[in-house]
Amino acid sequence: MNTAIKITGARIHNLKNIDIEIPKGKLTVITGVSGSGKSSLAFDTLYEEGKRRYLMFSNTQFMVDNVPTFESISGLSPTVAVEQRITRQSNPRSTVGTRTKISSMFAALFATYGSRAPEYDDGEPLSMEMFQKNSPKGMCVRCLGTGKIYIVDEDDLFHDKTRTLANLFGNEGKEGKTAHWGVRIQQYCKHVGISPQQTIESLSEDEFNQFKYGGTGYRHMPDGVIYWVINFYKWSKKRKHGYWGAQLTCVHHVDCPKCGGSGLGEQAAHTTINGKTITYLESMYITDLCEFLKEDKLHGTKLLEEILLKLECLVDVGLHHLALSRPIPTLSGGEIQRLFLASYIIAEMDSIIFIFDEPTIGLHEVEKQKLIDIVQNLIKRGNTVVAVEHDINFMQAADYIIDLGPRAGEYGGERVFQGSFQDFIKTENSLTAPYLSGKSLLPVKASYKPINKSKILRLENCTIHNLQNVSFDIPLGLLVGVAGVSGSGKSSLITDTLVPKLKEVLNNIVIDEFGYDSEAEETVILPEVIISGYEHIKKCLIIDQKPIGRTRTSCPATYTKIFDKVRKMFADSPEAISQGFNAGMFSVNGDGNCPKCKGDGVIHYHVGFGNFIHVDCENCYGTGYRPESLTVVVDGKNIRDILNMSISTAMEYFKDKNKASYRMLQTLDRVGLGYMSLGQKTPTISGGEAQRIKLAKELGKSGSGKDNVYILDEPTTGLSFSDSERLIQLMQELVDNGNTVIVTEHDPAILANCDYIIEMGPGGGSDGGYVLATGTPEKLKKNKKSIIGRFL
Repeated sequence: MNTAIKITGARIHNLKNIDIEIPKGKLTVITGVSGSGKSSLAFDTLYEEGKRRYLMFSNTQFMVDNVPTFESISGLSPTVAVEQRITRQSNPRSTVGTRTKISSMFAALFATYGSRAPEYDDGEPLSMEMFQKNSPKGMCVRCLGTGKIYIVDEDDLFHDKTRTLANLFGNEGKEGKTAHWGVRIQQYCKHVGISPQQTIESLSEDEFNQFKYGGTGYRHMPDGVIYWVINFYKWSKKRKHGYWGAQLTCVHHVDCPKCGGSGLGEQAAHTTINGKTITYLESMYITDLCEFLKEDKLHGTKLLEEILLKLECLVDVGLHHLALSRPIPTLSGGEIQRLFLASYIIAEMDSIIFIFDEPTIGLHEVEKQKLIDIVQNLIKRGNTVVAVEHDINFMQAADYIIDLGPRAGEYGGERVFQGSFQDFIKTENSLTAPYLSGKSLLPVKASYKPINKSKILRLENCTIHNLQNVSFDIPLGLLVGVAGVSGSGKSSLITDTLVPKLKEVLNNIVIDEFGYDSEAEETVILPEVIISGYEHIKKCLIIDQKPIGRTRTSCPATYTKIFDKVRKMFADSPEAISQGFNAGMFSVNGDGNCPKCKGDGVIHYHVGFGNFIHVDCENCYGTGYRPESLTVVVDGKNIRDILNMSISTAMEYFKDKNKASYRMLQTLDRVGLGYMSLGQKTPTISGGEAQRIKLAKELGKSGSGKDNVYILDEPTTGLSFSDSERLIQLMQELVDNGNTVIVTEHDPAILANCDYIIEMGPGGGSDGGYVLATGTPEKLKKNKKSIIGRFL
């Protein structure tokens, strides 16, 4: 029996023909600076080959000839992996309960043991389907299981009674879609016999109701203007036409009044166990739900024991603060990984190779040891665990360390070290080891920027989720950290309270189009929350970890607008002009795309069980371009050569060609992304990398100004010690330029460099929601109530 996994000649991406040995039945950590080749080794080599071999012997895969990315791999077992870049879930109706199958178990529990209110007992026996919102028998008939409906605020839409019907949307003199609205209104008015030049106030009650609610049979507006507005708003959201949806501020997405937002029908709403409905139980924090079920009179039934086993696993992996009804798309990358980890623990598998991508993301320092204990229990069962990690606690617990580098991109991809942690910290040529041995230290702020008492942003009466009627101050012009254990209320405070209020009072001068999902987000109104001091803010920029583009072909070059200048450069070349090529010939989304793969560069073959094999397109050899697009050369490089350049290499190429592109490339390099290629596709970019690209896009603008508020959520995701040091400098640069940076973080190194910290707690879920401590890091160190203070 092999005692180790042996990889020889690994050479995918920037890996330089390296040989690696990973002991089986042990915890191995792969570390190194960002872009050194860690994911290329762990996921693109080890996991992909493990998956390929399993599929080959399960009769679900046909053989394909791909270019080999290694010489040999021996000792390989079935492999399971969860990485940040593929855990972004797109189904908005997927929840913690549905993902873990606990919701189905609850449906069975209520169907078997539920007590139905007599007045709703129609004689039909209770069934699982009655407690599942995706089932015709279980869904609410009003919202069809979504729990939400669209309504129009008529007072908002018709607020100006002197406006003519034709100009209802302020569309007179406009072009495009807005003008089209006016045309539709005029056609509708003509159909119902009302003059479009009449003002709203001149209409009789009957005419106004007919205008609003229809019933005339006009095919474009059969139900009047109100439902037409709703349908157009839904259309714009579905197709991500965020601009048009944003114009219709009168449309709101609210809880369905019939089901109260649960999405379930009458039977589920009036069936209880110990007085609680399934909706109530699924909205409880998991830790509270466990306590409730343990006291339940049904205790001892096999089904309830299975539910409790799964719930306790979720608590053990640090997800006690979630509810079963929590949508999967709202979870962080670390939370999703731990959700997967819980399912593996429940399955009690052995002889498996588990590969994780920074599993400690999102965990407070006091929570990490429990995760390490769980991983070590996986190993005791006979499994092998490989983790890409930067956390010192995790590395100290590892049996084996692999360090790749020494630097990123073309300057990395080498094996710097493999062996024990104790030997690793003595390594001379590693950029990581000196921080572990104490030879190098992350900077700690010696003096804190003083608070300007005349520039304080204050929020009062914050009660969303678990916030306990919190009021708090954010000093403007400082680097402000928000700390606390998982589920303590950090995101509720910043993402779910501060951001919506700033959107409301700054008249939507809140720039969150960085993420491709932002246009689909609904407007949140928090009338009970009082905000003051916002007059000192010019604009707010949310720099999150959502993907940087809407399509697979999106990349850093397209997102930062560098590619627009590159395509123009090629289109203006004598060779392109002579052939009649425009800028579209140099885009995989335009005339230049390969007709077979549509610019993707690969063909995707489904091989069963949700698995795909991706094969380079034989027509374009993986470039995504037509052959004629690649014939045009500028200074010895065609368009594909430019996209294949690393950011650091592209800096030299563009230095004397385009100042704006050079400045943006410099900034991308400064945020630690010099190793990344200009054309790296969105699906292969992690959340942490996406966030740093967004940060660079803002920093790279000339004259970004001051009095802005930047909101970052765990920006150290995926960063090594040396990269974190660079991030601290960049955030401080924004503050020095007169801006405010609000950063939600667990990393003590980042928090120690803040000017002011807001700590939430003391626990998670129902045990959190309070402001535990505020002040400088030095002040929190001395505060006995502070939990993070002892780690600063």
